[in-house]
Amino acid sequence: MDRPNWFLALPLPPEARWQDAAASAPAGLRRFVAQDLHCTLAFLGPCGEERASAAWQALSRLQVSPIPIRAGGWVSLGPARQPSAYGLTLAEGHAPLCALLQCWEPRAREAAGLAAAMRPPLPHVTLLRPRRCEASVVMDPMRAWMTRAPLPAGAALLRELALYTWDPERRERLFRITARRPLGQL
Repeated sequence: MDRPNWFLALPLPPEARWQDAAASAPAGLRRFVAQDLHCTLAFLGPCGEERASAAWQALSRLQVSPIPIRAGGWVSLGPARQPSAYGLTLAEGHAPLCALLQCWEPRAREAAGLAAAMRPPLPHVTLLRPRRCEASVVMDPMRAWMTRAPLPAGAALLRELALYTWDPERRERLFRITARRPLGQL
């Protein structure tokens, strides 16, 4: 296995069932299970556990109330010519999550010894990833599907912060949480 990525994120509660919106997506995509759905706060990459723990500690003073979110629309993520993921933007929760990302992502990345992120914040929830060998094959069917794809019916409440890394098996789940704490009680 490659060196695992690490990231800090706000997990969606599994009972929100946002993964159901991706059920009718074209074949050739890996669907995220409910326990893998999250809004990334700071992507750390393959920095190692020690540096990821430093980023986790840097956010120990983060004080924020739980954040309600509602899906806004489907979006392709990554390179425009060959997206690496597909997910949902946020109609509700976008502004507070942008503010959170702008304030806390630089602190987490600095604590991990990483350069500042170069892209502007884009709060979203990833639900699908193409397999590497099929990314270009699914691009056009996904583009068409996203124009008529369903959105999750309900809102979700982001209630905790978590430190994630890859799941060692990666067959059922892509990620595992190594630390978590509730929002508003940090």
